[in-house]
Amino acid sequence: MVAATTATTVDDTLFDRKTAIAYEGLRLHYYDLFDKISPKENALTLASYIISMKSEINPSNNYRMDTIEKISRLSIYHGKTLFKDMTREQILDFLDNLCKPEASDPLHKWIGTYNIYRMHIVRFFKWLYHPDIEAQKRPKPSVIENIPQLKRKEISIYKPSDLWTNEDDAIFLRYCSSKRMKCYHAVSRDTSCRPHEILKLRIKDIVFKTVASNHYQYT
Repeated sequence: MVAATTATTVDDTLFDRKTAIAYEGLRLHYYDLFDKISPKENALTLASYIISMKSEINPSNNYRMDTIEKISRLSIYHGKTLFKDMTREQILDFLDNLCKPEASDPLHKWIGTYNIYRMHIVRFFKWLYHPDIEAQKRPKPSVIENIPQLKRKEISIYKPSDLWTNEDDAIFLRYCSSKRMKCYHAVSRDTSCRPHEILKLRIKDIVFKTVASNHYQYT
């Protein structure tokens, strides 16, 4: 009989230093997620992964938050199992847990959630087994082989009635008391950018053009 791998003792100073670097600039909630992971070795592994990503791809805060949220949940779901000891069956069991029945989710929104978790898990385990290989060249370890991305049956989960009309926009812009919110809404409608893309904009990113005939200025 093969003995199970046991978690090693994690130095508290090392743990605090690495987790502080991993969640730097994020809300305290993300430190709490590290603290909830057991064994502590998994939390340290996740922190090391985030630090490695910082040097490889310089991820946005949103991407770091998503990664911490998803991978910590995987660890918490399987209790005291070390990441390196997780089997393909355990990973599939975790992903299957995200599925919802037709009655509670007729538009199959859970498929989007499933695919996001799958993406983060695949990237994490490729790093876990091959941390010294360039990110784009890391092979898939057998534990995550042949876990396909799911296809949603619907082209879109949104119905036409979910979208605002031009009249809805006009009413909002007329009665909204916040100039900041009115500006955000107008920019989002004109550019179709994602929220985090708009929030990263700075005044220097906006180029104003002027119509010579009447000095009318527009972006």
